[in-house]
Amino acid sequence: MMIYTAREYKPNECVDLGAAVGTWLGANNMILTGRDGKPVSRLLRRAMTVGLAGSGVTVLDMRLVPSMVVRAEIKKHGMGAGIYVRYSVQNGVEILLYDKNGEPAKEDAVNKINSILKRREFHRVSIEELGTILYYPNGIEDFVKMTTGQISYNKKLNIYVDAQDDPVAMLVPPLFEKYGFKYTLFNELVAGYNIPKPKEDFISNLRKGKYDYGIRFLDENIELYDGNGNMVEKFNKVVSLLEYLRGK
Repeated sequence: MMIYTAREYKPNECVDLGAAVGTWLGANNMILTGRDGKPVSRLLRRAMTVGLAGSGVTVLDMRLVPSMVVRAEIKKHGMGAGIYVRYSVQNGVEILLYDKNGEPAKEDAVNKINSILKRREFHRVSIEELGTILYYPNGIEDFVKMTTGQISYNKKLNIYVDAQDDPVAMLVPPLFEKYGFKYTLFNELVAGYNIPKPKEDFISNLRKGKYDYGIRFLDENIELYDGNGNMVEKFNKVVSLLEYLRGK
């Protein structure tokens, strides 16, 4: 669930938000963090980490990864929760909170965090009790390994992929190559503040390119199109998409 949006760069707010999340989670717990490729996301993810560690929470930082990777790894590694920081044209900075199962946090949890934040009742620890910050550099590699462990096959498909300028553009190559898919990326610029090219351009290119399928990764949903640009199905997990493609 989204717990923060901002049109302006306010790192102090994110330090406080991190402290509130850490207070809610509890000292000596662990949280997984990730971000998209926008400079503001990198900076505000660090600000969140300051608040989290200051409340005694250990942070396992995946750095630049798609949100779906963060969600999958939260449960796998037994984290207490997860945070993802990203930028959108609509809202500016967005910070999302996931529960221990990698699902969007419940409203009750968000209300508790907001209450802590409003009253500024942050749990503070001594220097010796500060949370540790650990780096997890192999998130995409581990996600690919986990996915291919769940479903494995090889099939010749030519797919046009709209990555929406999201880090999913970094996931598609190693993942699709495992399945024998040929792919072409659209909206693949991970860094910077470019506005993704519109759906109409994607559909036009899909029809001209003689692809078997087109795939659009939108937020945490996946849209599948046939080669003529007609939507075929929607998915909320990559594994579900891969299972569908195996049967076709």
